[in-house]
Amino acid sequence: MIPTPCVALVRTLMAERATHESQLATQATQAAQIAEHEQALRLRDETIARLEMTLAKLQRWRFGQRSEKLAGPERTLWEETLDTEIAVVESTLDAMTPAAESGAPESAAAVKPRRRHPGRTPLPETLPRLDVRIAPARYTCAQCGESLTPIGEEITEKLDYIPGRFQVIRQIRPKLACRPCGIAESPALPASVIDKGRPTARLAAHVVTAKHCDHLPLYRQEQQYLRAGVALSRATLASWLGQAEYSLSVLAGACKETLLQGGILHADETPLPVLNPGSGKTDRATLWVYRSQADVAHPVVVFDYARNRKGEHPRRFLGDWRGILQTDDYGGYDAMYRPGHVIEAASWAHVRRHFYDVNEAAPSPVAQEALLWIAQLYAIEAAIKDDPPERRTRIRTEQSKPLLAAFHTWLETVLPQVAAKSAVAKAIRYALKRWEALHRYCDEGALAIDNNPVERALRGVAISRKNFLFVGNDEGGKRAAAIYTVIETCKLNHVEPFAYLCDVLDKLPTWPHKRLSELLPFNWKPSLS
Repeated sequence: MIPTPCVALVRTLMAERATHESQLATQATQAAQIAEHEQALRLRDETIARLEMTLAKLQRWRFGQRSEKLAGPERTLWEETLDTEIAVVESTLDAMTPAAESGAPESAAAVKPRRRHPGRTPLPETLPRLDVRIAPARYTCAQCGESLTPIGEEITEKLDYIPGRFQVIRQIRPKLACRPCGIAESPALPASVIDKGRPTARLAAHVVTAKHCDHLPLYRQEQQYLRAGVALSRATLASWLGQAEYSLSVLAGACKETLLQGGILHADETPLPVLNPGSGKTDRATLWVYRSQADVAHPVVVFDYARNRKGEHPRRFLGDWRGILQTDDYGGYDAMYRPGHVIEAASWAHVRRHFYDVNEAAPSPVAQEALLWIAQLYAIEAAIKDDPPERRTRIRTEQSKPLLAAFHTWLETVLPQVAAKSAVAKAIRYALKRWEALHRYCDEGALAIDNNPVERALRGVAISRKNFLFVGNDEGGKRAAAIYTVIETCKLNHVEPFAYLCDVLDKLPTWPHKRLSELLPFNWKPSLS
């Protein structure tokens, strides 16, 4: 038998061992809980940092009221768009009306139902008058050959605008009669961009330029004209605007044909509210913009309106075009990229923006160092911006490529050292994922380092969107895209939009379509006066 003291000792040792094992289990459980809590804290800190950065970004982006309901001045803008749409529909109907029969006189108008008109307000007598006499095409009767005898005059008054003042142009046409035949006739009026309307091409150009270039809604123009002593209602201005837009839209198609002849394009997009009258709110449409390469001799920018932001719209716009397309990180373009067809080039400005947002939300040494790397790339570009493409390719090969290789190594080294879900990790992964497209500008001297050339063309749209709030409907959006195309292409080619529109609106009614390219901003030559 085992002595009683030994049994007691064994039991004591077993109890201590059980206690020790229990303590070890407790410690292991506590260690697991601590590790779990630490992981939860890390995730919480990452989430807080990400949300703080998002909040900071949204606070910088936020401006103005967010309500979409139409009230007060917004309803006035809606009325302007409605009047403009009515004018465009009327212009379309006029263009579709069959011409007069071949036996009718040249000045005869097509037969149309007479519109009820309340009558025009007489032009102020205080405005200066400029008489323009229109000579008849012939002085003999077309029927019997006898000489025509003057029996009076027909006077048509056109309202003209010279920057800073109005004047009235009186178009004076002699009335000629053939006494043997007993008929009377007058020379036809010169063709006008607004048929039977009062404004000259110069005044119509001013209305278009004031709205789409200077971003003035029509109610503000109405106030300006009233201060100058001329009462022009918004409905009248909207009608003129719609008919002028309708005439100018043909130039946008010619700009697109020129654009697609290039081998390098920039592309971007921006939201454009479009009115949904039934709901009293606006829908979100998209204005796509395409620009030729930055250093081309005759730069072109073309806007394209679409109801949404789907990738099918750039595919439809570009069609069979082949070349290098430089864009931001929007995935709608991804389906277009195919070797031998459309090749992707990315924008370093968007990479820089990601790191900048991180550093603005909370100072980040990693983001700051990344910005320094990118600054070196831009310093190289600043030094060669005026050089020919061949030299830019050589300098980029010698200087930018080694810098990019070192930057790529640094990004891969830093990525495992930062929190996986942090904003700075997201910025690094964005750059690494698109590295091939970001690197492409080094091999093509005509490419820009970023997509800023096309983004600059969107500045006017942003200001207009703030002032006008919305377009009236899809057709209004398409016309707005056409007018932006013409005006922004003028700016790119250093052509003053008002002078250009004055001349083009005067020529378009009688200009042959086969010579339309001569009126494009980069081919336009002002008329000698």
